Amino acid sequence: MILLVGDKSRSDVVHAIAQVEPLLRELADVVVDTDGDHDFVANPPSLVINFGGDGSILRVAGRLGERQVPLLGVNFGKFGFLAEYELPELLVNLQNAVDGKLPTRQSLLLKVTVTRGTESTERIVVNDVVLQRAPDHRMSHVFAYYDDALLADYFGDGLILSTPLGSTAYNLAAGGALLHPELEAVILTPLCPHTLSLRPLVVPAGGVLKLKVEGDDSLALTMDGEGTTELHGGDSVEIREAATPLTLIAHPTRSYFDTLRLKFDWSKRTTVSRT
Repeated sequence: MILLVGDKSRSDVVHAIAQVEPLLRELADVVVDTDGDHDFVANPPSLVINFGGDGSILRVAGRLGERQVPLLGVNFGKFGFLAEYELPELLVNLQNAVDGKLPTRQSLLLKVTVTRGTESTERIVVNDVVLQRAPDHRMSHVFAYYDDALLADYFGDGLILSTPLGSTAYNLAAGGALLHPELEAVILTPLCPHTLSLRPLVVPAGGVLKLKVEGDDSLALTMDGEGTTELHGGDSVEIREAATPLTLIAHPTRSYFDTLRLKFDWSKRTTVSRT
């Protein structure tokens, strides 16, 4: 079964799904989910085609959790880094998508456990985990541990912990490095640290990262840019590699580096007029 996902409040998305659905029904079983209420456990798809921007891909991957299936993104957003296909490109590749003949790229996901006292909650994260002080709060301490060894006391505005796939997002804006999406690594990037020597750090994804809030500090926790949980002294966030990676269907004629150059306008020369 192929699942078509999109936001029904967007007329362009609804129109695109209406174009694709009848063509796909000639090739496979199709279910359309424009309300975001499809039950992935009771009715698991073999392929998800998402009509929207990069943010909607993050939401769909989060809903899939550890039951990941190939995900093809059709770009109706602004950036389109994860959603690599435009609608005409999907239309000419429908048969290959159904037959599993399009290239794929796997990227690690994170399993995040937030503990407050005796209560714990879990979530699958695609891009990043961000701990950030509130605008009206003082600078805070985030103690980061890797396999129980202390990495650093991140004293400042907070900390971004990013996957390679998410390294092009908030991590990049905060001065972190770009990581190839197929690397098995995680990058920790401090937010406005109160020391010039504290710099982004890349660690293997196989270990367990733990972030602890100490004393009377208070921080806001955000995962994949959605929802905010307030953390206080004694609370902790444990991050480990999820059992199942994210599988994105890649563009058939563009490499990852082609996408970087296209989206970031790399290698473009500016013309300087001479008088």
